[in-house]
Amino acid sequence: MKQVGPNTFIGDDPYWCSLAADLSNEVRCRAIKRERDERLSSPSDKFFRLLSKKTSKPKRYGHLVDHPYFRYGENTLISVCHRHKLSGVPDAKQFMVHLESLYVIDVARGNGSGSSCMQMLMDIAEEAGCVIDLFCNPFSWTRDGLNAYAMESFDQLWHIIFDKEWDILYHNDCQSELTKFFYQKNGMVNMCLYDEWVYDRDKNEDLPFEQQFAFLPSTLSNECRQQLDERLKKDGCEMCNRN
Repeated sequence: MKQVGPNTFIGDDPYWCSLAADLSNEVRCRAIKRERDERLSSPSDKFFRLLSKKTSKPKRYGHLVDHPYFRYGENTLISVCHRHKLSGVPDAKQFMVHLESLYVIDVARGNGSGSSCMQMLMDIAEEAGCVIDLFCNPFSWTRDGLNAYAMESFDQLWHIIFDKEWDILYHNDCQSELTKFFYQKNGMVNMCLYDEWVYDRDKNEDLPFEQQFAFLPSTLSNECRQQLDERLKKDGCEMCNRN
């Protein structure tokens, strides 16, 4: 920059030019780091990073706290976590996530909210190369242990999750058949999800193999797929066929 008169300059100020160059370099370095981190991250880590872009984290008392819940749209709440361990699958934590629950508030059912949410999860799994597993065990909320109560709003649902006066009521009837059909229709396959802890309880407490599901994306690596081979075989599963 050159002074050509009182308070008159031409050219660029070296300070601002240097600052602009530094900022541009910082942006470029961060982009390179972000790209490298995404390339090196595990499929399950990538799944959660993509999920955070499609959903929101509900707050408790106005604050963000650590919990596995995600809100999708206006009426759907899902709970998803890392699959930390699965016998015979040494890399389960790296490429598997467990869908603990998917709940559409009762008054909003029948308009495709559940299907839309499931499709969103599978699209993310395809992009991340990550397996989603779940137990098909439809449930409602109850206070007396006998009668199911309908959830009329998302706020009501979010409140009772942390209210100890409410409990879960499972439906082992026609709803199970309908939910099984829902998962099958969405491209899921049966796969044993039990682990060694299952030997410490009565077999009557188990869900049948037909109510254990997994979504295996086409982008799943061959190495990961091979780790699941034995769990995809009903007849060869020791945990599902134990006495």
